Amino acid sequence: MNGKLQSSDVKNETPYNIPLLINENVISSGISLISLWHTYADEHYRVIWPRDKKKPLIANSWVAVYTVQGCGKIILKNGEQITLHGNCIIFLKPMDIHSYHCEGLVWEQYWMEFTPTSMMDIPVGQQSVIYNGEIYNQELTEVAELITSPEAIKNNLAVAFLTKIIYQWICLMHAVGKKDPQRRQIEKLIATLHASLQQRWSVADMAATIPCSEAWLRRLFLRYTGKTPKEYYLDARLDLALSLLKQQGNSVWRSR
Repeated sequence: MNGKLQSSDVKNETPYNIPLLINENVISSGISLISLWHTYADEHYRVIWPRDKKKPLIANSWVAVYTVQGCGKIILKNGEQITLHGNCIIFLKPMDIHSYHCEGLVWEQYWMEFTPTSMMDIPVGQQSVIYNGEIYNQELTEVAELITSPEAIKNNLAVAFLTKIIYQWICLMHAVGKKDPQRRQIEKLIATLHASLQQRWSVADMAATIPCSEAWLRRLFLRYTGKTPKEYYLDARLDLALSLLKQQGNSVWRSR
C-alpha cells in the first residue's frame, strides 16, 4: 500500500509517495547516431547528395536539421523546396534529399543523421518553429562538447542527451495540430523577421503584417516567446551578427 500510514510511529512514514508508473512498462526507442555537424555556412555553401556525402545513404535513417540562425534551403528529389529560418526543426528522409545551400548571408545549423533503435513516430517534412531556442542552443553546445570527448561514456551521454532533445522536438510537432490561429500568425511573422533581419523593423511594421495593434502584438510575443517584439528582433539581429563573426573563423565547406 502506498501513501501515509495511520500510525505516526512508523519510521518510513512519508506524506508523499505517489506511484508515477506502476501498472505497465514504458519502452522508449533510442538512436544510433551516424553523424552530427555544426555548420556556419555562407552564401557559397552548397551540398549536393550523393556527390558530396562522405557516408553512404542509409534507407532507414533520418535527418534532423535544427536551424539556429539565418536561412537555408533544402531541395528534395521531387523538386520540392524547403526554406528554413532560425529557430526551427525539420525531420527528413536522407533518400529524399537532392541538395541544400545557404540562402542569404549565413545559415547556422545542426545537421544530425541517425537511425532509431526501434519504432519512433517522427513527422516527416513538417517544420516546427522553436520558441526560446536559447535552451536548445545551449543543450546542443553541451552535446557537441560531449560527443567530441575522448571518453566513450561521455560520447554515450551525448547520444542520450540528443535522443532526449529529438523526443522533445517530436512532441512539439505532434502539438502543432492543436495550435491556435494567433500562434500561427506569430510563427509566420517570426519566419518573416528571420528572413529579412538586414532590414530595419519597427514594432509598427511587425504589427502591420498580422495586422493588429502594437499593444496586442506585444501581448502575443510575451505569451509565446517570453520577449517583447523589440527584444525578440534585437536578440535575433545580435545572434545573426555573432553567427557572422563565428563564420569568419570557421571553414564551412564540409561535405557530409
